Amino acid sequence: MNETDAAVAKRILTEILSRLQFLDDVGLGYLTLNRLSNTLSGGESQRINLATSLGSTLVGSMYILDEPSIGLHPRDTQRLIKVLKALQEVGNTVIIVEHDEEIMRAADQLIDIGPMAGTHGGEMVFQGTFAELLKDKESLTAQYLNKKEEIEVPAQRRRWKNTLK
Repeated sequence: MNETDAAVAKRILTEILSRLQFLDDVGLGYLTLNRLSNTLSGGESQRINLATSLGSTLVGSMYILDEPSIGLHPRDTQRLIKVLKALQEVGNTVIIVEHDEEIMRAADQLIDIGPMAGTHGGEMVFQGTFAELLKDKESLTAQYLNKKEEIEVPAQRRRWKNTLK
């Protein structure tokens, strides 16, 4: 680019690079421009919206996310936590429905609703910090976190059927 074109493009390129950095910060650096939006997981879609929100620098807003870690590689969880904390630190409220232990550990407050799912749930079983949750006797979540309960891996797994031909 010549000097004039570079001066005109500078602001646009800065904005593009900033938005790409936000996408990378929420663990979406692997996405390509030719990826159809209907192929994104729910967690990926939420993280795209999160990156958009980061770029807008809104404050005083409430973000409610439903399992944003879905589809996220475990190595990127800390990056997502950093982004969520940054949203909170500038004056936003961040509420997350999540089952990922690492994200739960990073939360200021946890609310466990149960005691089971569906019609067997719906009551607040626990509210407090992660450390307090681990000591709670009523929470089924605490029992799993403390390894008193566990989900066994099936001895025999369903056969995978390759439908791509």
